[in-house]
Amino acid sequence: MSLTGLLDTVLADPALAGAVQAAGSGSLDITAPEAMRPFAVAALAADRERGGAARPVLAVTATTREADDLA
Repeated sequence: MSLTGLLDTVLADPALAGAVQAAGSGSLDITAPEAMRPFAVAALAADRERGGAARPVLAVTATTREADDLA
């Protein structure tokens, strides 16, 4: 499933936009509810023209199942 169509809407959220801005100044540790994780990763990895941080993202999960769900 692709979340590409929702990315512009998600990037308009003030809390997530603040996290993306903070990521532009160095490393960032974000803890989010499970349902929010794919959106946070997509927002951080999005190119700057879309409002993202345009940087590599390392998403760490506790289990292989969570990693598969996030992917």
